[in-house]
Amino acid sequence: MSGAREPIVELSGLAFGHPGDASGRNVLEGLDLSLKRGGFTAIVGPSGVGKSTLLRVVAGLVAARRGEVRLLARPAPDRRTAALVFQDARLMPWRRVLGNVEFGLEGLALDAAARRRRAEAALALVGLADAAGRWPGQLSGGQRQRVGIARALAVSADLLLMDEPFSALDAITRQALQDELLRIWRETGTTILFVTHDLDEATYLAERVVLLAGSPARIARDVAIRTPHPRARNGLDGYVSDLRRALGETFIGGAGI
Repeated sequence: MSGAREPIVELSGLAFGHPGDASGRNVLEGLDLSLKRGGFTAIVGPSGVGKSTLLRVVAGLVAARRGEVRLLARPAPDRRTAALVFQDARLMPWRRVLGNVEFGLEGLALDAAARRRRAEAALALVGLADAAGRWPGQLSGGQRQRVGIARALAVSADLLLMDEPFSALDAITRQALQDELLRIWRETGTTILFVTHDLDEATYLAERVVLLAGSPARIARDVAIRTPHPRARNGLDGYVSDLRRALGETFIGGAGI
């Protein structure tokens, strides 16, 4: 993934505060961020800083208090502009795997046969073509998370928003799914905005790592990871150290959470 690319998401002066907070305190403040089409960006920062909140603002699930979110993807009746993958796959136990993937396609301008084809293609992409008829309870944690990713891919979204999708998995499964995600990203060209608290994961996966820190949270560091893919997991210590140092400085300066 290289070369000049046009923006797909632009955040300008973004501020967000919870509507029910009587203090009027903002969680996010003054965020300016542009994401290029086809890019892979990771958002990192301490727990509670507002990483997941930022994803929900970009997805349009909650409204910004100030500023602007511009999603520059072209809407179409048979696809969605953005799709969200959660930490928990959130599968419906009363639907088989194929039915869970098809759920995201309901409401689009697709007939039943087209929904089935799209769902089957997405399951094949995540390596679960043979699991279409299983129930969620028959799957491992890693397989359930693959189904959640397939459900997001099936809607052919321009932007894939991922909220710590591998954090609940064991180390071996997590590394396997990281590599699967990189393969899917290369094959589909989907723009990915990936939230994680793990700096090693962020630098292994992403082309760019954005560090949120402070209270309210602002962009403390925006780092381009210039090591080309495929990467060695033990070859990114310099980037990780730089991000850890930047994060430590926000606490030392009194701005950390």
